[in-house]
Amino acid sequence: MNAQQPRSHRPRAFTQEKAQVLAIDGMTEQLRYLPDKHGDDEMEPGVTWREHVAKGMLLCPMPGCGPFGRVVAGGDRRHHFAHPQGRGGHDHGTGPETLWHLSAKDVLGRWVSSHPRMADWTLHIDDVPITLPDGRRRRPDVLAVSPGETTKVAFEVQYSELTGTEWMTRHAFYRDAGVVDIWLFAHHGPHWKTAFAGQRRRRELLQSDPGWVATVQLGPLRQKMLREGVIPLWLDPTTQTVGTPIARFHPAPGRPGEHRAGATGYDLPPHARFPACHIAADGLERCHVDLETRELITPSRVVQRAEGHRLLADEEAAQERASEATRQRRAAEQAKRREAAARAAAESAEFEKQAKLREEAARAKKEQERAAAAALEQVPLIEQYPPLFDHSDPPSPAKTRWWRPW
Repeated sequence: MNAQQPRSHRPRAFTQEKAQVLAIDGMTEQLRYLPDKHGDDEMEPGVTWREHVAKGMLLCPMPGCGPFGRVVAGGDRRHHFAHPQGRGGHDHGTGPETLWHLSAKDVLGRWVSSHPRMADWTLHIDDVPITLPDGRRRRPDVLAVSPGETTKVAFEVQYSELTGTEWMTRHAFYRDAGVVDIWLFAHHGPHWKTAFAGQRRRRELLQSDPGWVATVQLGPLRQKMLREGVIPLWLDPTTQTVGTPIARFHPAPGRPGEHRAGATGYDLPPHARFPACHIAADGLERCHVDLETRELITPSRVVQRAEGHRLLADEEAAQERASEATRQRRAAEQAKRREAAARAAAESAEFEKQAKLREEAARAKKEQERAAAAALEQVPLIEQYPPLFDHSDPPSPAKTRWWRPW
């Protein structure tokens, strides 16, 4: 992560914390959220959280449970509400709808109603269905409708089991209805499983940012979403944070030994074939809905987009460098070929020149020999061979024959 790209990390987020931080106000019958480290503060001017709990005015959201007994606000624990002594708390799966599902829908509803970009939108929490012309209908957990009903955004918070096929059916339903669907998964339960050591040994998961809160498995459902171009997100209602999946990609070395440990990487969404990914936590208040790309944009997604642009720019620069290197190599090879051709031509010309010189020398020599022969023929034999024709000396005495005739 580059230093100039800040990211809001919540160290306490996605720790599978199940402390109850939402309560129903007995006076307004509205859900009230207890921010962390605010258990000793005022809930509203003149009234503290502790005083309101002591009066029995903050009730457990689970139906028929009753008021909370106290506020736990001490030490390093997350500030939360506790039931009276002798009455236990709730497991996350208790009741027809889990406490955490209720909490998540309330957190999302509060965020939508307070978001500057959606302040004038109509908010529906689990009360307005969406119906297709063929009669199919679905009721989203949270539905935000723009003025004039030109745009609808459905938020689905998934706590129960869901297969990739079921998700694809629901996703196609919202697409056919012209509704932007945003999926958020639970911070515990079947959709939150810590990655195994073997899964973390992928090159993209060996190094991580210190602010990333966890490394979780990517099951078939999340892999299906990634194949469809949908980035899965997680929601922790106790800290009001959204988790974004991240993997750190390192550029492939161009030559053996070029890659060095600690080289700059790119923080991008994981591939669909990945078994696990890192989770970066960002405050829900810093997120917004991008209607063009039909997704919830977290600060980490903003970083991923910038990283994607940087990766493309780096790849283009690398391709340009490779093309320039190829051009230079080809130019050098062409220059070598031209030099070799020129050298071969010069050697051939020199060889032909020497051959002509030798041929001319041989021809001149033959001409000289013919001229000498012709000149010799004009000279009388007596001049050529004077001893044969010189008679001035007396003849030599006749030799006595050593044999006698009979």
